[in-house]
Amino acid sequence: MTRHAWYSPGRLRTGIAAASGWRLALILFVAGALSALAMAPVFAWPVLIPTLAILLWTVDGARRRALPLRSAFWRGFLFGFGYFLAGMFWLAYAFINRGAEYIPLIPFAVPALAALLAAFWGGAMASYALLAQRSEWRVLVFAVCLAVFEWLRGHLFGGLPWNLPAYAWPAGGAISQTASWFGVYGLSLLTLLVLVSPAVAVGPVLRLKRVMPAMAGAAILLILFSFGALRLQEPDPGVEPGVRLRIVHASITQAEKWGRDGALLARDRYLGLTAAPGLDEVTHVLWPEGALPIYMLEDGASLSLIGELFAHDQILMSGISRRVLGPDDDETYYNSLAVLRYQGGAPRIVGLYDKTLLAPFGESIPLSGLLSMIGFADFARLQYTPGDGPFVMDLPGAPPVMPLICYEGIFPGFVRAGTPRPSWLFNLSNDAWFGETSGPQQHVNQTRYRSIETGLPMIRSASRGVSGVIDAFGRMPVAILPAAEGAYDVDLPRPIAAPLYAVWGDWLFWIVNGLVIAGIIFQRRKVVEKYLKFIR
Repeated sequence: MTRHAWYSPGRLRTGIAAASGWRLALILFVAGALSALAMAPVFAWPVLIPTLAILLWTVDGARRRALPLRSAFWRGFLFGFGYFLAGMFWLAYAFINRGAEYIPLIPFAVPALAALLAAFWGGAMASYALLAQRSEWRVLVFAVCLAVFEWLRGHLFGGLPWNLPAYAWPAGGAISQTASWFGVYGLSLLTLLVLVSPAVAVGPVLRLKRVMPAMAGAAILLILFSFGALRLQEPDPGVEPGVRLRIVHASITQAEKWGRDGALLARDRYLGLTAAPGLDEVTHVLWPEGALPIYMLEDGASLSLIGELFAHDQILMSGISRRVLGPDDDETYYNSLAVLRYQGGAPRIVGLYDKTLLAPFGESIPLSGLLSMIGFADFARLQYTPGDGPFVMDLPGAPPVMPLICYEGIFPGFVRAGTPRPSWLFNLSNDAWFGETSGPQQHVNQTRYRSIETGLPMIRSASRGVSGVIDAFGRMPVAILPAAEGAYDVDLPRPIAAPLYAVWGDWLFWIVNGLVIAGIIFQRRKVVEKYLKFIR
């Protein structure tokens, strides 16, 4: 044995695979937490190469245990728990911004959500332990199992497809263009395969068959980059004539908005910015979600002040909170987009959309009965009612638009559900809840993928988030940073022809996964039958 043999890659792999107890738990949790660096705003995607290797090696070790599926599940769960806890820690700021009385919920709500999401990674690793063959090409089974469970995470129980593996690639870059064919779930599959493939090359002796998956992964990465680079060379479709949008971006924190005289502060700030020079050349004014902390449609004074500005028949598109009084005097609350047209200073509602997908703990409260029992009844009652679903809105003076309120923009299937095909997307959000954390940066990166998948441009108005213009390729020629403040007049880009994903959706993703899974089940049918008999 040479002096440094203990540090050889083969020894390192063997040592990690054989780890157990608290050391194994710590290794997996830390590896998962480090994996979050691959997401925005860092985009350190190379970190996934060693961290996914650790996950693969440890789950391979679980397959030699007395209870391999259970052991594999917990290893995947521990890795996922570290990943989601580190990647979504910023959710704690929403509780802090609600008030000091809600801070005690942070140690329960944030880890509970991370644990729920991590359970999908546990299920993926249990499936891998059941299906994977012994050859080096088991990395394909690893990638397929994890990609399938990521799809399930984005759809079951309302779904929360946050920080999918595909989002390690900055939207608008060359590799992100793959989503125009395979969607974000298909790109997640390819990302996992490419980045985990070097793990099987590590061993005491370098052999060609060990290196083959890594070579294939490198070839796939090169193909993805080349395809994306060529797509980004397509000609610019231009802008819509006669449409001039004003994005009003006010740097108001949530604490200021909800503080003393916060409603007046927010109203005066938005009115002042809206009235910036050049308003007479603007056709549509865009305010973000929750711009004013009032029920704006019930506030005649605010509506009148807005009307004094809009002397040229402009249209205001603003996020609002609204309430509806029921027959039994019960109130129903909605998070909405209101489209107001001012003619002669008088407002008329020409469009209204109620948010359909409600954010957990923000607009819908999971386990509200339990929270009421332990002393958080007021918090448990803070629930909105979902709208009727996505739809395409006809706008005066502009092409048809599909509204996306806040995190509705992270759901690929939701965006595709709008029919007929709109000409653009309008994403309005209130990212002020999450302070100066990675949350708003992750949000805008994920939302930009919807433009890549659909070929539709997007205008984004986000309070204390990243606002601006996103073209049909996911690029952001106009990006307004969270701390900026002003009125930004922009043109509306035109859409491009619907890409393959906009037509087929996730069918290509499922065809590839189905073929791989069917082949593996046939190859290992005796093992699968054994476990099915045990379950029965």
